[in-house]
Amino acid sequence: MDVELIFAFAFAGCLLTVMISWLVFGRLSMARIENSIMAEGKPRPCPWDGVGGRLVWYAYAVALPESFFNDMDNRQLNTSDVKRYATSADRFRAWVFMIAGHAFVLLVFIAVIFDIG
Repeated sequence: MDVELIFAFAFAGCLLTVMISWLVFGRLSMARIENSIMAEGKPRPCPWDGVGGRLVWYAYAVALPESFFNDMDNRQLNTSDVKRYATSADRFRAWVFMIAGHAFVLLVFIAVIFDIG
């Protein structure tokens, strides 16, 4: 098999996984966590979304230890509020999204560096 063909299948599979996991995490995890936080009477966390960056912040907040965010100057998202409502299914969805997203970015860099495609 050709290296470019293998790379194309890996790239397509990774892209599809990112897109699906983005939708699944956003609809099943992030929306539920936000609704639970707002039901407490608190304002909507991270009110400005930009180009979908809010979902990435939620995935990091759900999957990574809280100490990771304590070192950052992150005023848009209260990690302890997010973690309080995150379930193990939410953590799994966040990890799938993060791994697929990082793998996709890595594949893009590999394609550019080695001039694949």
